[in-house]
Amino acid sequence: MSKLLFFASDFKIGLSALLTDELIAFYQYGIDVYAIAGEKEQEPGLTEKIKLRSIPITRVKGLDCHANFRMLAEAIKEIIVKNKIRIVHVQNNWQLALIAYVKYKLLFKQKIQIIYTLHGFRHNSLWKSYIAQLVIGSALFLFADKVICMSGYLKRKFRLLSYKIELLPLGVPSTFFTEKLEPLPQNGLQMIFPAQFRHGKNQDVIIRAFAEHIKRTKDSDSRLVLPGAGDLLNEMKKLVDSLGISNRVEFPGLLSKEDIRQLYLKSNIGIVSSNSETFGQSIVEPFVLGRCVISRPVGIACDIIQDGVNGYIYDHQRDLIKLLDNLYTHQDKMRQMGANNFQRRDLFRWDNISKEYRNRLLTL
Repeated sequence: MSKLLFFASDFKIGLSALLTDELIAFYQYGIDVYAIAGEKEQEPGLTEKIKLRSIPITRVKGLDCHANFRMLAEAIKEIIVKNKIRIVHVQNNWQLALIAYVKYKLLFKQKIQIIYTLHGFRHNSLWKSYIAQLVIGSALFLFADKVICMSGYLKRKFRLLSYKIELLPLGVPSTFFTEKLEPLPQNGLQMIFPAQFRHGKNQDVIIRAFAEHIKRTKDSDSRLVLPGAGDLLNEMKKLVDSLGISNRVEFPGLLSKEDIRQLYLKSNIGIVSSNSETFGQSIVEPFVLGRCVISRPVGIACDIIQDGVNGYIYDHQRDLIKLLDNLYTHQDKMRQMGANNFQRRDLFRWDNISKEYRNRLLTL
């Protein structure tokens, strides 16, 4: 099996929590992986997690700043040559450009295959989305050997590259995989949507639907939790106040993954209102924990949700209101849907994803 160079950091973030989990999963599964990352880390403790497992990693200063292109390319080329790397997995366009340049410089000395994970493409802005798809699609056509799409929704956006695309989801941290299904709350609708407060996430759709549901049904039990931070947070708080439901909606702010997990366990519905998602952690995490999932047809939602079986897909605010009314009247449905999701949670175990990754992508 060829040695893999894995980029574990992203633009302005540094060493990423998600990519650290992926890196560790690959290493523990037996993939011969060597990591590279910028000098920063997204949250404290990520570097220690890698060191504890003795995973080889090189920290390159400035890697995630999008400057000093040639200097960075030379540093990466040395790593590739010294460690006899044959396959490189990149996470963004800057990393793709660096490796494409290195590949050109090593053209007759060392063959390199490039894997690219499609994480995003400005999909919450229509015109920016079209331009991004064109630019990214062209770059992937020219330079990538394989492209990982995390959902059928994303694959359809880049259908012209289908011959290069492998459909492979992301995993969920092992702490989300409880041995037994934690019982769902039985006091009405206990809903949660962790997300940034920015255009395209549409927390206002959930808030307005919830307020209308309360008005129609006189529901006095249900609550909505909206973790996260962002430019539109204060606007959403004002909306909640104007609708008279400030005692029913909680804004706990930016939370750790463990804090989010605990909030999921206190909920019975994971709800998503985004215009678009490349994958959708807020879809998958409640799914794995055995909660009912209600989502717009974005990210991985349509790949895993069957209407009325383990959740619902909706398009408009009026549809969401009807769903909330129905689930409040028939709360036993949520428990059955959650149990159905819990039975399929292994789809998102990193071990299973690592196996598929090795079998499908490391035989290039």
